[in-house]
Amino acid sequence: MQAYTEIKRFIQKTLGCSCPEEVFNRIDYRKDCDGVAGSKINVGDRLLIYIINVDGKSSIQEVVNPAMERGVEERDKKGFNRFRLVLVASSPDELRSPAEQAFIDSGYKNEKTHLHVVNESDVAGF
Repeated sequence: MQAYTEIKRFIQKTLGCSCPEEVFNRIDYRKDCDGVAGSKINVGDRLLIYIINVDGKSSIQEVVNPAMERGVEERDKKGFNRFRLVLVASSPDELRSPAEQAFIDSGYKNEKTHLHVVNESDVAGF
């Protein structure tokens, strides 16, 4: 898979994941998943990542709450260690503060969940 290198770089460099190298032996990337308003990455059955494009038309709370609920539920059901929600925006700096507040308000913020707000160019390779 040509996108493997880009996905791995994104996870390690952009998201700052320090998972052991062997976790990256298996990466399953799915676009437009059932029930997820974006893409989903399974990294070695240990890390679950949802990637959602945010268009600015929806309330950030309406994006974050259902994604966190579904992601944490899937993480727990399938025995993953961590869940990361990645919001992709053309102006991530404008979105970061309200997204972080929505993440806190969701009730799912803890050491096993993470929120990232990134630029569209960060996910352009996959």
